[in-house]
Amino acid sequence: MKVFKRRNSLAGLSIFAFLLMLLVIGSFAGCEAASMIPVKNQQATPEPDDRIVSEQPTAKETDPPVVTTQDEIPELPLFFNPLTGLETTELASVSRPVAVSFGNTSYSLPQFGIGRSDVLLEFPIENGATRLVMVTTDYATLEKIGGIRSTRDYISDVVASFDAIQVYAGTSDVSASVLFENRDTLDYLTQNLQSLCYRDTSRIMPHNLMTTGSLIESEIGKLGYRTSIRDGFVSPFDFPEGSKKAPAGDSPATEISVAFSGTQNASFSYRSETGDYVRCQLGEKQIDGIDRNPLSFTNVIVLYSDCATYESANGSEFSLTLNGGNGKYFSDGTAKDVSWQMVNGEFTLLDSAGNRLTVNRGTTYIGFIRVSDPAALTVIR
Repeated sequence: MKVFKRRNSLAGLSIFAFLLMLLVIGSFAGCEAASMIPVKNQQATPEPDDRIVSEQPTAKETDPPVVTTQDEIPELPLFFNPLTGLETTELASVSRPVAVSFGNTSYSLPQFGIGRSDVLLEFPIENGATRLVMVTTDYATLEKIGGIRSTRDYISDVVASFDAIQVYAGTSDVSASVLFENRDTLDYLTQNLQSLCYRDTSRIMPHNLMTTGSLIESEIGKLGYRTSIRDGFVSPFDFPEGSKKAPAGDSPATEISVAFSGTQNASFSYRSETGDYVRCQLGEKQIDGIDRNPLSFTNVIVLYSDCATYESANGSEFSLTLNGGNGKYFSDGTAKDVSWQMVNGEFTLLDSAGNRLTVNRGTTYIGFIRVSDPAALTVIR
């Protein structure tokens, strides 16, 4: 019996070992099968109470950053030209401009260097003609500038508001006594600056007087004039903040006609592709004789002014009375009403609310016409 009992015990162990082996094999088979299931399917399905409702998708690492414009403030240029508002170098941003007086009859065309104007001013003078005055800080590299003509007292008064060194050849007898008072001038005739200019023999006198940027610099150095713009200088107009644009005008204006007299007129045509106005005179585009490019401006401003004609030792004299008035500002193919004033010798442009006028960054044309001729300014379309 003992032996039997022993055999029955071994048989029980064998059966137990056999069952244990089957269990182990099954476990390995189950693990292998589980390892072949995709990872995403191994995640437990959340119960209804565990699910997140209206969950916002998260941005991928490769997605571009979200840009909001609500509170953005456009950046101002680090250094900019105070006459154009355009970005420039640190040195150029404080350079004092020069203002060169050009003749503007058919004998004077084309003018040389005039395309470098930051601001181009136009004034009526006697006999129905006009003077163009180029105000610019970018003159040093110009190899030819002219033809240079005379100035007037009212021209000098407006130009002085740009803190410019004035370059011209002679004055009327009325203005000669006042132009040198606290103003830096390069007058080829009255100051006898014979090394300032030369005659272009291909043209007739007096329309052939020329200079260069280097000659102007040389005379400024000889006379010891200040070459940096004065501390606290404020332009006659403002510029928008950063990359913003000036508010659009109230009406469209893509073709403008300006009549200074019965014999002298100009027009400005808007180019939408470049956002500027091209000047025409005598029925064709007015060009710079250096590069043959037409004169163009981001801003066109036409101002009405009182005027007077009187007799002097030199005959009939014409003068603008700088006591302010109304005008129009054109930019981006639109027009708006403006005004201007001359207070304590400072020429300032104002918007319809009486605030300093904000103009778009770029070059600017400013022309004065007789208030007695309201039809002198026409917006054709």
